[in-house]
Amino acid sequence: MRRSIILLFILLSSSFTLHSQGISDVFTSMPDSIFPLLTSKNRHDMVDFYKNKMEAKVRNRLGDYALLDTLTEDYLKLIPSKSSTIEMKLMETDDSVTVVCLIQTVKAPVPDSSVKFYDSEWRRLHWLELPIAETVDFFNEIPDSVAEEMKFVQKSIDDLRLIAVSVSPDEPVFTMQLAVDELAKDEKKIAERHLVSVRYRWTGRDFVKE
Repeated sequence: MRRSIILLFILLSSSFTLHSQGISDVFTSMPDSIFPLLTSKNRHDMVDFYKNKMEAKVRNRLGDYALLDTLTEDYLKLIPSKSSTIEMKLMETDDSVTVVCLIQTVKAPVPDSSVKFYDSEWRRLHWLELPIAETVDFFNEIPDSVAEEMKFVQKSIDDLRLIAVSVSPDEPVFTMQLAVDELAKDEKKIAERHLVSVRYRWTGRDFVKE
């Protein structure tokens, strides 16, 4: 019982902190251990530039340019290098707890995303995970004429399983797109004719497929 009360206190404290902050405060407080490519000064400068309607561009630790592309009260999109993007989103739970969603997408050259959730102190929330759609979910109804070919295409995709994830700036809706660029030319052509994106909405308690 005591443990439950302590846990509730921690979550409510995190919620209060995040409610008093916007995404820009969360971004500037991000530890270097989570994203070492930009220094704390880099992040503060980018936010200041953006809010002053200037180009929010700085040099990262590798000497390349990083750009703060979009910034609202609860959403941020960052282009930290030529081969990567970052999205951050504040999400509300049914218990009035706000958590931070961090999406890191690397293009090497095909985009593949990592999605993680944190509290206001940037502690990883392992109990919260975005569902990963099955390969079959990324395709509309397959005609009988290509059903056999699609079995081989889906097997090739299963061997790769590269998925790009993005979140809407306006609502907690996550869109997944399956990468098919690495498939053989004929397989890619077949896949693209039937490929669809998969969407999940955060309800405050769990993720629901739309």
